[in-house]
Amino acid sequence: MTRPKGKVITMQVKHFDQKSTARFLKKLRRSLPSFRIDMVWDNAPWHKGQAVRDEIKASRIHEHRLPAYSPQMNACEYFIRWTKEKLSYNYCWQSTLALKLALRGFAVSVAHKKDEVLRRCKPRMHGFCVA
Repeated sequence: MTRPKGKVITMQVKHFDQKSTARFLKKLRRSLPSFRIDMVWDNAPWHKGQAVRDEIKASRIHEHRLPAYSPQMNACEYFIRWTKEKLSYNYCWQSTLALKLALRGFAVSVAHKKDEVLRRCKPRMHGFCVA
C-alpha cells in the first residue's frame, strides 16, 4: 500500500463539538478508505461522547488517548507554539484574512522542513519508554 500524495483533509467549523468531530472522522475515512488510521488525541470535550465513539467504530479508526494533563506528550502543542512564534510574537495583524494567508504560507513552508518539524514537535515523554 502506498502513502497518499498531496491529500489534505480540511474542514472549518465555528466551534468544536462532538458532531463536528464525528463529521471530520467520517470525512477522513472517506478520503483514506484503504489506510489504517490511528487517531491520537487529548481529552478535549469534543473528542468524547457517543457520536464520536460511534463514528470511530463505524470508520474503523484506532483511537489512542493521551493521559489527562499531559500537554508535553502532545506533539500538536509544540507545533502550535512554533506557529505562534513565527506569526504572532510582537506582531499585530491588520485583518484575519492576512493572518489566515500567513498561516497557510507557514503550513506550506514547514511541509518542506521535515527534519525541523520532527525536531521541534517531538513530544517530551520523560519517564516513558518510547520505541
